[in-house]
Formats: sequence, structure tokens, C-alpha cells
Amino acid sequence: MDAGRLSRIAAVAANTHREAVRERVLYNLVFFAIVMILSGLLLGQLSIRQDEKIIKDIGLAAMDVFGTLIGVFLGVSLMSKEIERRSLYPLLAKPLSREEFLAGKFLGLSFTLFVNVSVMAAGLYATLLATGRGADPALLKAVLPIYQGLVLVVAIAVLFSTVTSSALAAVGTVCVVVAGRYSDVVRNMRDVVPDAPTWLIEGLYYAMPNFRNFDFKNRVVYGDPVGWNDIGFVTVYWLLYLALTLGAAAAAFRSRDFH
Repeated sequence: MDAGRLSRIAAVAANTHREAVRERVLYNLVFFAIVMILSGLLLGQLSIRQDEKIIKDIGLAAMDVFGTLIGVFLGVSLMSKEIERRSLYPLLAKPLSREEFLAGKFLGLSFTLFVNVSVMAAGLYATLLATGRGADPALLKAVLPIYQGLVLVVAIAVLFSTVTSSALAAVGTVCVVVAGRYSDVVRNMRDVVPDAPTWLIEGLYYAMPNFRNFDFKNRVVYGDPVGWNDIGFVTVYWLLYLALTLGAAAAAFRSRDFH
């Protein structure tokens, strides 16, 4: 990839990050995530010996839930806004390809999520230290998969935003994320619908992103070992699904008529 192409992608990414920072909803969601972490402190005071686990559990859950909301909101709004307001047209009239624009948007949104997850993780560690608990480095083995799952949420939101309106893109993204978090329900669908074809159920199960793969919260909080081979497997799965999702988004974006 030549330097000119990299600079154009970086310029779009930087502009996307600036736009994301200006979104007030982003700050509200981060604020509530911090409130959730602090609520863990309150609950911890009501517990006898499980206070540290409660703080960790609520803190990681807050990162996951509010990070997902941030990912859906930013992934849909910042992509669809460019298309629906037609502010995209003058950009594509310049020597900027659609693939470069899409890559820049995605990288800018991913960096914004990285900043917010880092802030929330720092808030969790600060809460643990302020209450006399240790800064457990094993928490990072839960934070990294959480971030990977959030980046995948952004990729799915970008994919839907390239093919439909912002409202439908938001609904579609939420549906896929919820289905991916309860993928075992899809796999056991024959218990509810016995006549459903096996190939259809298996196809849906493997086609949807399995967000359960990124959930190490309980294992980390309760001291179950999480090996680097587990993180490696999740990372490979993440990269493969990310490549397929962004490839589909690029193909849809390339074929879309903006005239």
C-alpha cells in the first residue's frame, strides 16, 4: 500500500475520531459506564468477602454493555450521516476511493472505542486501588476480548449502514448482536421448532458472529485460568469474521449508486 493511500485513510480516520468525540451521546454513555463501576464499589461495601469480585464483575459488564451501545451508535450514525446528508459526495470526487473512505471510517471508530475502553479500564483499576484491592493484571485478559467484540460490532454496523437507512441499520445491528450473544438458543432451535431444517439452523449458527467467544468475564473474575491459547483462538476468529464483514461492506459500498 503506497504512502498516499495510507495518508488518505489516516486523514479519514482522524476526521472520524474528531466527529465521534463531538457526539454528546458518547460522553453520556461513558459517564454511565463510570457510574456502573462506582456502583460496584457500593455493592462491594454491602458484601462480606466478595466485594472485589463484585467490583470487577460490574466494571467489566459495564465496559461490555456501554461499549456495545457506543459501537452501535457510532457505527451507524457516523456512516449513515455521511450518506444521507450527501456530504460523502465531494469526498469521493477527490482522489479518495470508496475502499479508502470505508477503511478510514472503520479505523477512526475503532480507535475511538479503544480510547473509551481504555478510560473505562483505567476507571476500574482506579476503583480497585482506591479501595485497597490489587490491580489484577489478569483483568486485561477479559478487557482485550471485550474490545475485540466491540470492534466487530462496529464492523457489522458499518456493513448495515452501507446497504440501508440509519434506522434499519441500527435495528439490524442490534438484532445480529443479540442473536450472537445468545447463539446457543439458535443452535437449540429444534427444541422449539422441531420441523426446522437442520441445515438452516446450522447455517444460521455459523453465519452469525458468536459473541460468546469474547466473553471471559466470569472466568477472569472468579480466578479460572485463561491461557494465551484461548486469547489466540478468539483473535483468529475475530480477524476472520472481521475480514468477511468488512469485505462484504466494501463490496456493498462499491456497488452502491450515490447519484
